[in-house]
Order: sequence, then C-alpha cells, then structure tokens
Amino acid sequence: MAKKIIKEKKEVKEFGSFVFTHIPKCGGTSFRKYLNDAAIETDIKLSEIYIPGFNNLPNDKNIPQLDEDEIKTLQSQKLKILANHCKFGEDNAMGIKPLSPFNFTILRDPVKRFISHYHFFYYTLGYNKCKGVSLDKLDDEKLEFLLEKLSNVQVGYISNIKLIKIVGLENMLKISKYNIQYEFDAFGIVENMDSTINYLKKKCPQWLKLSGTFPTLNTSNSKKVKLSDRIIEKIKVSNKYDLELYNFSKKLLQANSRS
Repeated sequence: MAKKIIKEKKEVKEFGSFVFTHIPKCGGTSFRKYLNDAAIETDIKLSEIYIPGFNNLPNDKNIPQLDEDEIKTLQSQKLKILANHCKFGEDNAMGIKPLSPFNFTILRDPVKRFISHYHFFYYTLGYNKCKGVSLDKLDDEKLEFLLEKLSNVQVGYISNIKLIKIVGLENMLKISKYNIQYEFDAFGIVENMDSTINYLKKKCPQWLKLSGTFPTLNTSNSKKVKLSDRIIEKIKVSNKYDLELYNFSKKLLQANSRS
C-alpha cells in the first residue's frame, strides 16, 4: 500500500500594520513618500498613518524626538503605518505598539552612506562647524571624531543596542544579522531599488497596494564628491561592522528573491 503523502500547509502570517525602520541616508525619505502615497491610495485613514514630513506632521516628530505628552498620544492611536527615524523595536519599548507589524528597512553601501551623511548634515547644513569643508580638508582630530560618530549606523539601528561599550560591536553585529534575517519581514538595498520594490510588492501585506513610480527625494550632490584613497580607506575601516552586515544582507536578499 502506497504511503499517503501529506503536504504541510504553510502558515500565512496576518499583518495588521506596516513599520518602516528609516536608517539615515538610506533612501528612506523617498520610501516614506512612496509608502505614504500607497497608504492614502489604499484608503488608510490619516489618523492611522504616522510618517514625519507628511500629512502636516513636521519632520522633527520622529518617535525619539517626542515629549512625554506626545508619546502618550501616540500610544493611544491605532497605527496602521509607521515610518520614522526610530531604531528597530524602539517604538515597542516606548509603548507604541502597531498591531502585528510587517517590519521593513533599507540598507545602503556603508561608504556611500557615510559620505552622504557627512555631505548633507555637515558639509551642506553646517553641523559641527563643517559647512563647506570636505572630508579631505578636515583636521585629524575632527575627522577621527566623525569617523566614530557616523560609522556603523546601520548596525546600530538594526540591533538597537544602547550600551555599546558593554555589549561591543561584535555582538551588535551578531544581533543585527539575526534581526535582519528573522525579525524583519523584508528589507531592501538602496543600490538596487527596482528589485527592492518588486520584492516588497510580493512580500508586503495584501491590504497595502504599492504602485506607481518610486520617487527620488532628499538627494545631495555627494555622488560627485571625489575623495582621496586615504579617506576612503579610513571610512571602510571605521565602518567594518556595517560593511559586514551589508554584504551579509545582500547575499540573503539574493537568496530570498530566488526562493
């Protein structure tokens, strides 16, 4: 008698919300607009959408920037869409808990991300008295300070570890790899946004209809910046952990896209 083959039915996870972890200078402003347009087109109520910079919500209303009363107000809201500069799980830790979230983020080549971060906030906006000063022209002390401050930001956001000196970057990297593989329901790569959006359309909750052309917002002229090999190498060394996470994630995304 032939054995009866029973195919195990895969459990389909039901998502009640979409949460975007926006890592600085990783294409997030453009994605916020794309997500906001999709949410409105899907007829999601504005009261259920929280995306700083859109729907009359100021840019500086990311969750870590809110005061106690604003946090309490957000805690009481039923959020369907949440997209802001907030480290993974930080919203939940502050009592803001979108129902059954679909977690998504976008990563970027760490050297390009670092250069873009410096060029936008420091060279252009003048943070730390660096307006108009290229990375090549910084004195050694200021350069080393910024290399430490602006490096491994992606590992920091994905791991959400605050006690860096106690935990250590090696362990933060391990947590980041675990989170990107098992806690995020999808993620993308800036350098391949077409594939990222196509992959996301297949993975995201069915109630969210992603369509239209992906916009390009908040871009700077950092692509035109020419830096010496010495500076590029310093950026690579300082971003060692972000580079490892990025390469790991690229391979994982390729494997996921084929399956």
